[in-house]
Amino acid sequence: MTAVSTAPDLHDLLGRWVADGLIDAGQADRIEAAEAARNRQAGAGGEVASPPHGPGQRRGLVVEALGYLGGTLAIVAGFIAVSLLWPKIPTSAELAFAAGGAAALLGAGAAIRAVDDPPLGRLRSVLWLLSVASLAAFAGVLAAQVWDFRWLATAVTTAAAATAYAAALWWRGRASLQHLAAFASAAVLVGTGISLAWPGLRAWGPGLGVWGLSALWAIAAYRGYLRPREAGLLGGVIGLLTGAQLTMEIAAGQVLALATVAGVLAAGVVLRRVTLLVLGAIGVILTVPETAARYLPENVGAPLAIFITGLILLGVALRLARTRRREQLKTDQQTSLRSR
Repeated sequence: MTAVSTAPDLHDLLGRWVADGLIDAGQADRIEAAEAARNRQAGAGGEVASPPHGPGQRRGLVVEALGYLGGTLAIVAGFIAVSLLWPKIPTSAELAFAAGGAAALLGAGAAIRAVDDPPLGRLRSVLWLLSVASLAAFAGVLAAQVWDFRWLATAVTTAAAATAYAAALWWRGRASLQHLAAFASAAVLVGTGISLAWPGLRAWGPGLGVWGLSALWAIAAYRGYLRPREAGLLGGVIGLLTGAQLTMEIAAGQVLALATVAGVLAAGVVLRRVTLLVLGAIGVILTVPETAARYLPENVGAPLAIFITGLILLGVALRLARTRRREQLKTDQQTSLRSR
């Protein structure tokens, strides 16, 4: 009896290709469905498909889980021990702990050989993300307690250090978590930098800056300049919605917020990205009620606008579900014909 093996780690390979922008999520789903259909037919003909997860991958998952658990326990226990044993910890010790934690987590991540092993790659990304957080803590303590900066200047200093460090780690591994960490730090840097330079702008000024950065980031990620593309799109869209929400204190900001939500929903439909549709729906929940309450009659207008928006979103979801179902049936039929 001959064993049929498509690709032992097909799901992980497809996930990696989607993250690298080689294929989109819809193509990955269709490829996986086609291979599953081929395996089912091979099994019906007396051949046995090999299991998708081998012993090596299971060991990698165990190592990943143990790494998460061990890292979490060590960090939590360290904070508790320091607070109990050293309640009035001096600034120099805080700086030493933060710098030591950043260096140790960086070294632990660098020691992991994550080539062609997704679980270990994810573990390294988490360790490096914690290293970025430790470095941000170091920069914050240094700016606030040593250089005696005010809170806004401290936030700018912390965000600048975290952006540079996260970007360097992203350049080293091109991992999604480092990509998102670099974007989030850069967004905070832009927002706080605008607030520090022009304090009279209130929230709409930093919000507009975050919106602009997010738009450029999402475009660059979609065009393949920032990898993984999915992480860049996710961060960019979240930044767009966040920045637009901050601008809603003025009338032009509410127009921008509504246009942003509509654009995200339209992009989700055109690109067939469920993530964009979910984020767009969240944007609707955050944006439409506030705008409706401001411009429509108090009694009926706001609930009616929300009700109509909900119906539109439901219609879009049903439409996408039917389209996806037809594509799935077509793929299965083509696979069946090829196997004959």
